[in-house]
Amino acid sequence: MVTNKLTIVAFIGLLATLATSVAATNFIVGDDYGWTLNFDYQAWAKGKAFVVGDKLVFKYPVGKHNVFKVDGNGFQKCVMPAANQSLASGYDVITLATAGRKWYICGVGKHCETGGMKLVIDVLPQSLPPAPAPRVVPPVVPIGKMFIVGDDCGWTLNFDYQAWAMGKQFHVGDTLVFKYPAGNHNVYKVNGTDFQQCTVPLFGIPLTSGYDVVPLTTPGRKWYICGVGNHCKTGGMKLVIDVLPQTTYPPSPSPWSPYNGARRLGNTRVLGHVV
Repeated sequence: MVTNKLTIVAFIGLLATLATSVAATNFIVGDDYGWTLNFDYQAWAKGKAFVVGDKLVFKYPVGKHNVFKVDGNGFQKCVMPAANQSLASGYDVITLATAGRKWYICGVGKHCETGGMKLVIDVLPQSLPPAPAPRVVPPVVPIGKMFIVGDDCGWTLNFDYQAWAMGKQFHVGDTLVFKYPAGNHNVYKVNGTDFQQCTVPLFGIPLTSGYDVVPLTTPGRKWYICGVGNHCKTGGMKLVIDVLPQTTYPPSPSPWSPYNGARRLGNTRVLGHVV
């Protein structure tokens, strides 16, 4: 139990370290000018966001300047703290480890008082990266096929539409398209009796566009005829089909994992079923 707790603590610490390292920014104080006399460091800092984990880098010729971290009073009066030691490497890297206001000055001669070598910044708390978005399983998408009735021949006289339909599977969500020269034919949806007798329904409204799109919205048997003259009786312009329930794309499988649907029996891994 203790080992597990230590492991969890170590893991959390690692995550925090990684988050800090990923977000960290190195700021060269003064950019190309570095840490030098007669430079406006407050103007340089304006608009920049300093965050815990970022680093300040003070660059200057060794021996000409140094860096002291001071408090607000020491900053205002350019007073070096008695117990503080200066940084003097010429490439002083300061990690911003805590949030809040931070003050820095140069302690050489009057460089702080008259040379403007003083910097104050506000350090913001570390922002952790946003949690990854939950995996979204795509919804089941209907497979919608479009059938051009009669294929290249379209909706026309003296064509065997039952032979055309044979072997095809029509599902809810599919679409029939009746293609013909507008004015030459039409399309009525009828019942079984009207289909057999080639009877136009009394209150039926024909499709007449020449490119009539008929969605198959429910399962079951569907009947269609042409209502022009004797096109149904003698011209064979009649079609009956059976519509099956909707077919769908299955959701994409999750990436394979040795721990997904698997268990071990001795040295044997068994997937997907119980032995």
